[in-house]
This record gives sequence, structure tokens and C-alpha cells, in this order.
Amino acid sequence: MTHGTQGDARGGTQGDTQGGNAVGIGELAARTGLPVKTIRYYSDIGLLPESGRSPGGHRRYAADALPRLRVIQHLRALGTPIAAIAAVMAGERSLGELVTRELDAVQERLREATWRRELLRVLDDCPGPERPHRLALLAGVGSPDDAHDRLVRYWHWALPAGLPRRLTQAVIDGAVPAPPAAPTAATVLAYAGLHAVATADDRRRQPQPHQVGDVASFYAGLLDACALAGEALAAGCPDRRAEALGHFVRAYARIGGHDDTPAFRAWLRARFRRGTRAGSFSLRYWRQALAVTGETPPPSATCGQGHLAAPLAALHHQVAGLPLTANTR
Repeated sequence: MTHGTQGDARGGTQGDTQGGNAVGIGELAARTGLPVKTIRYYSDIGLLPESGRSPGGHRRYAADALPRLRVIQHLRALGTPIAAIAAVMAGERSLGELVTRELDAVQERLREATWRRELLRVLDDCPGPERPHRLALLAGVGSPDDAHDRLVRYWHWALPAGLPRRLTQAVIDGAVPAPPAAPTAATVLAYAGLHAVATADDRRRQPQPHQVGDVASFYAGLLDACALAGEALAAGCPDRRAEALGHFVRAYARIGGHDDTPAFRAWLRARFRRGTRAGSFSLRYWRQALAVTGETPPPSATCGQGHLAAPLAALHHQVAGLPLTANTR
């Protein structure tokens, strides 16, 4: 043991009656149960500033050192990082703010661990010959947040450049589900499948001006129809269901200057039925999205309505008479 170490340990109790209310390192150690070397470490890195030194060179601390040290001790017992404690001790962050930040960090780590657990279950609970395919599918996702960002980028690329920003954002909010907050093996697999569809070489752009003319009117009509269809799904309201279908059909009818007639609905039904072939990009995307969000997704915080997959599935069924199910096989 060095001479300085002996001095700190001895001076902690011998000089406590000197220097007014100053406290020695030995007393702090005795009253907190912490080793002298730990208190010295906290002092050396600035968590517990010295108020001075005794004539013999022993560390002295102000009267508030004991409660300050107890806060440090308790936070360390909870596993709080030194850097976070230092911010509190320096007055840069309140204790409440530290707790909030640490809770957010723990929740994020828990989310990541839950995602990884379900990802491994996807690989564990499948036939051996299928495992390499699933491994490649899941490896392409990376982190769920990265996958979400790539989905958003797909829609920015796929939507018409001239679409008003408000409409673009509304479509993206409805078309891109957030990574599942409480993932299961099924939703992790579906999210990976959705990512694979949107990043594959055969991905498709969404309807462009040369296809639909007034793109703002077309996309606004689809969003209105989906909003009504979502309300109908939630409330089980036949009138809203019929109203949603009317909005949906008219959005397509306006493309060619048609009216909503039985003949046009028959033509649209045939068109939608042709779009149900297994290789259809749109069908694959919305089926995967439906598997992620569920048949009756909760309202989103951004746009106040659920994801577009369930309303589009309902509208697709009304128009074509065929279900757009969440079955991804």
C-alpha cells in the first residue's frame, strides 16, 4: 500500500473533529460501507469533489458529501452507468430525467432482445430444408428500425414525384407498419417478408400520373375510402362499408372519366381478379402487411387511423369477391 493510500485511510477519521463540518474519507467509508478505494475513485473522477486537504494531506469533503455519496452508491447499486451519474452530480440532468432516460434505454434493449428471441424462434420452429431460406430472409432485415427506414424509402421512390407532400406522408404512414411493439415469431417473419417484397428487384412503383391522371385526386380518394372502410371494420357498420366502397370505386372510375355504374364495377371486379395472381407485387405486399398489422389494427398516432392493409383487404374483397387474407404462403 502506498503512503498516499495510508494517509487517506487514516485521515478519514483522525481529522474529522478539525476543519469545522468537513468530513474525512474514513468516516464516509464507515457510514456508507463503501471501500476507501471506491470513494477515492469517485473523488478522482469528479463525482465527489474534495473541499480541500488537511495539513497532513488527507482528503476532506464538505458536509453534503455523505448524502451525495449515498445517491451515487444507490444509483450504482441499480447498475446506472458512471457517465449518467456524473450528469446528475454535475447538475446537467435531474434524478427524474436520469430515471426516464434509463427506463427508455432498458425498454429499447428489451425490445431488441424480444425481437431477437422471436427471430430465433422463427428459425427454430421450421422444417430443416426451409431453414436456409428463412435465415436469408431474416438476415436481409438487419435491425427492425433499419427495415422500417427501407420500407419508407421504397414508398418515397414508388409514389409519384408530384404528389403533394401531405398526401405522400399520409400514404406512407398508412402503408408502412412500424416494427411490432410486441413481436411474435409470426409477425417477425411477416415483417421480414414485407421488407423482402419492398426491396426485391421486381418491386413496382405505385400508380403514376400517366396511369391515373390527377394523382392527388386518386390517392386522396383511396385514403378517404380506406378511412371509411377502417371505421366500418371497427364498428361493423354496413352503411359505412357501402360508403367506403363508393369512394373506392369512384377513385378508379375518375381515371378514365367513367361513372360508378354496374358495368364499371363488373369491369373493375375483373381487373382486381386478374391482380390476385400469386406473383402480383401488390398482393404480396398487402398480404404481408396484413400479417404484421392484423385484421383490425389499432389507430396510429400519426394519422388517427389504422394501417391501410386491413381496409384495403376489405375493399378488395368487396370489389373482387375474393379475400385478401393475411396468409403468406
